[in-house]
Amino acid sequence: MADKILKDRRRLFVSSVSPGTLSSLLDELLDQKVLNQEEMERVRCENATTTDKARALIDSIIRKGPQACQILIAFICAEDSFLAEKLKLSGPPSGSQLNTDSGVATLPAPDLPNNGEK
Repeated sequence: MADKILKDRRRLFVSSVSPGTLSSLLDELLDQKVLNQEEMERVRCENATTTDKARALIDSIIRKGPQACQILIAFICAEDSFLAEKLKLSGPPSGSQLNTDSGVATLPAPDLPNNGEK
């Protein structure tokens, strides 16, 4: 289900994500072991523009399946509320179900270490 949401919103994500958010997403996905070091560096180094990096990231995550997609969506909601709103994504305070009845993807926030930084 989460993979379908990302596929449906892929073009908007690619055209809307900021360089800072993209960099934070890459770091978070590496920390959570959704991406390995090589995959993260491939996205960062083999793509010249932010849109190319965004395209490479979302395509890589979609290929990894629904769980990886759900983690990316939750990070978008936690990292960039403007982007989440634009993509019609939202993370609930609790629960683990995708709620797409209203057209809004609702996901739990991932467990992130709290070290005083976003």
